[in-house]
Amino acid sequence: MLIVLIFLLVLVLGVLAAGYYMFASVFDNRFQAKENNDPDFIDSEGDMMRPTAKRLYAYRDRCHEEFSKLPLKELEVTSFDGLKLKGYLLEGNPKEAVICVHGYKSGMEEDFCDKIKIYRDRGTTVLLLNDRAHGNSEGRYLGFSEHDRRDVAKWVDKLNEMYDNPRIFLHGVSMGGATVVHCADMKLKNVCGIVDDCGFNSILGISKALIVDMYHIPYFPIGYAAWFWSKLINKVDFNMSVGEECVRKADVPIIFIHGKNDNFVPARMSESMYKACTSPKELHLIENCGHSAAYICAPEEYTAAVNRLMDGEVK
Repeated sequence: MLIVLIFLLVLVLGVLAAGYYMFASVFDNRFQAKENNDPDFIDSEGDMMRPTAKRLYAYRDRCHEEFSKLPLKELEVTSFDGLKLKGYLLEGNPKEAVICVHGYKSGMEEDFCDKIKIYRDRGTTVLLLNDRAHGNSEGRYLGFSEHDRRDVAKWVDKLNEMYDNPRIFLHGVSMGGATVVHCADMKLKNVCGIVDDCGFNSILGISKALIVDMYHIPYFPIGYAAWFWSKLINKVDFNMSVGEECVRKADVPIIFIHGKNDNFVPARMSESMYKACTSPKELHLIENCGHSAAYICAPEEYTAAVNRLMDGEVK
């Protein structure tokens, strides 16, 4: 009997330890995303950014120099839990502003150095965020869309303080896409539309989708152990915000954009949220397109969709 109890104790401790490692590797900013510079790896079977990774990285490289020359003004807000968060403002039309939210362990330059052209052509005021635990914003643990949506609400307040009744739009990529979708039911002042580019529906949904690909193990029990540590340490519940539930309560138009061949965030998540959405909406599934590459694969379709949203033409 004692041997059985010892075995069970060791098993439980092992599961908790594995769950903690999984939680820390995903949420702790000290675990940096690994970049594989091997050209034979990019777009290979093991690359979750396939099949358009090479095109995406090459296009971004061409955009970085111009982006680095933009006259960005640094802004700061304090989060609900006391973190100093940084944002960068490109001033334009004070009546029309967009808040751009980058993806997981990425940054504003990586995810918006290309798409910012849409807004520059319109003369829109652009606010590019550094999420908590990214760049020079404070924080050790990522908000993973849950805390981030509350941070976005602070930035919405900031723009409303700076400008007189601006029309505000939210545009997010990947984890940023999930963030802005999870803002859809928050009734944020003067927010008039949302662009969700390849965002996941919930932390539980994306963790279940990825655990097999990344760790090659079933979700139970280690996935639930990671959930336990997330709630205990980071106060983030994997199932607190669910995209389908948020968009059912939305009162602003939403554009869903997703690569059909996304190997990171399954396109079915955008399809599911589109079907659940009760506000004006559009769904754009881009052929032969991997994660975060919709703009480079279909720039005209992407640009036209964003312009329709901002011009109030989405039905």
